[in-house]
Amino acid sequence: MLKYQSIKSTLLTKASILFGCLVLTPGISSSQSYSNPLIIPPLLTGVNFSLSFAPSTHQFYPGINTSTYGINGDYLGPTLVFNKGDSINISVLNNLPEITSCHWHGLHVPACADGGPHTTINQGETWHVQYKVMNNAATYWYHPHVHMTTQSQVTAGLAGMIIVKDSVESQLSLPRTYGVDDFPIIIQDRKYSISGQFLAYGLGDSMLVNGTALAYLNCPRQMVRLRLLNGSNARVYKIGFNDQRNFDVIGGDGGLLSQPYSTNRILLANGERAEIVVDFTGDVVGNQIYMMSYGAEMATNIPGAITGGMGGNGPLEAVNFKLFELDVVPQLPNPVTTIPVNLVAQNSWNPGSASRIRNKTISGMGSVNGMGNFLMDNTSFDMAVFNDTVQLNDIEIWNVTNNSNIAHPIHLHDVQFNILSRNGVQPPPQEAGLKDVFLVSPGETVSLITRFEDFSNDTIPYMYHCHNLAHEDMGMMLQFIVVNNTSGISNQIQREQIHIFPNPSTHQWKVQLGNINLDDSGIELLDFQGRKILTTFFFNEEENGFLINNADFSQGVYFLKISDKSKVYISKLIKI
Repeated sequence: MLKYQSIKSTLLTKASILFGCLVLTPGISSSQSYSNPLIIPPLLTGVNFSLSFAPSTHQFYPGINTSTYGINGDYLGPTLVFNKGDSINISVLNNLPEITSCHWHGLHVPACADGGPHTTINQGETWHVQYKVMNNAATYWYHPHVHMTTQSQVTAGLAGMIIVKDSVESQLSLPRTYGVDDFPIIIQDRKYSISGQFLAYGLGDSMLVNGTALAYLNCPRQMVRLRLLNGSNARVYKIGFNDQRNFDVIGGDGGLLSQPYSTNRILLANGERAEIVVDFTGDVVGNQIYMMSYGAEMATNIPGAITGGMGGNGPLEAVNFKLFELDVVPQLPNPVTTIPVNLVAQNSWNPGSASRIRNKTISGMGSVNGMGNFLMDNTSFDMAVFNDTVQLNDIEIWNVTNNSNIAHPIHLHDVQFNILSRNGVQPPPQEAGLKDVFLVSPGETVSLITRFEDFSNDTIPYMYHCHNLAHEDMGMMLQFIVVNNTSGISNQIQREQIHIFPNPSTHQWKVQLGNINLDDSGIELLDFQGRKILTTFFFNEEENGFLINNADFSQGVYFLKISDKSKVYISKLIKI
């Protein structure tokens, strides 16, 4: 009998036996019954939202009460639906026995609203936050971001999905009825103590989908949209189906792709999202398929395929296992049976317009579970140190190189970006759209481009960090501020008075000063942090100018500052 008519009644009667079997052979044994209907988180819409973080308990397995944290419930939180262009108001009440925060992962919001480790919510207090929704239609999420306790709080259950809608996406013929043909899929692995309590650990030995163990989902015989979120602490998944069917990837972290991408596998790192459409129109009602994680197909330096040391010693490592079951049920009225060939036009930034190139390096040796000395730019997180200063409206290229022993998912707050290349090669089709998380493997360099626009704040930073939550908690995280001037440098830029060429330059700049009188003037060359690089220059009086040799300078942005009795002239110089 189909499960949409009656739920299978094959659960073990002894809760302790069930729990013990699941910990030993989770998701691998063919004898397990996927008998629990997939929980669909409740939906909250509008412009005013109230969220309550509170402790609770939940029975993931019969007869075992697991202590949890929940948002407006006992585990995970409601799905929030925002409309692009709306100004929203959110109240976050902290009823936990500890401080928390709430980060709107992937959303482009002011630094004061970002919910990072500088914006915490004390016990019993409510954080009131307002911001305008500026992101494109896509799947985002929210979770705590307290330094050193992010992993424990997310493990306990503090996470939820955000769906942003816009007028462009709404015109496309896509499944979008929540809980009917458009489903949130939050994938998490969990590790339990002998008494059934969560352990804050990098790699778990049992699977939950939307907080449901051994879940099944009824899928109508039509096109079905699955919004995948890797909400795990460290595990990376290679998603596919047990019958090897193709599916269409239609979107990533920051929105829809230009065209659907047909494939039978997709790699999903921690914090990443992917929207896929699965075609059930040719299936027979009653057909059962399984969404799988093909860990045996991943490189052995990716968490989830690491065996032996480095934390990869559990039953789910480097094996293929089931995530949940999908059961085909009859078609619904007005079904979506085809999807568009074209989705959303992509407009990336021109690398030639970049004001700065930043080279970031990951180093260290360690394990998936947080042991070791992983660092970014050879630096550990310090709340009081701003590691980078970014100029408002600048386009920047970041090259991130992984010199460590395992793959790391890297997340930038504030902005969405485009991946330019992986080791100089064009990224795979699923990464062709806007992103906010990318996986970088050992020996790999990922180049990305973005623009830091709309928001500046010289006291509250944004984060960039590894989204392996144990690595993040141990300090694999740095921060940047966005400013609309540079370290107190005057914003009185008068380029018409100063002519510089070539600019950008590879070896020297030639500077001509026009009508500027150098009598009683001071000239300085400053780096991007406002530090003096040069104060002595050799002039050609006939041309009223001078040369600056930059052959030994690092790539990036510099400023030429000329001060006379009444004015300050500043020009931006670019070394490539």
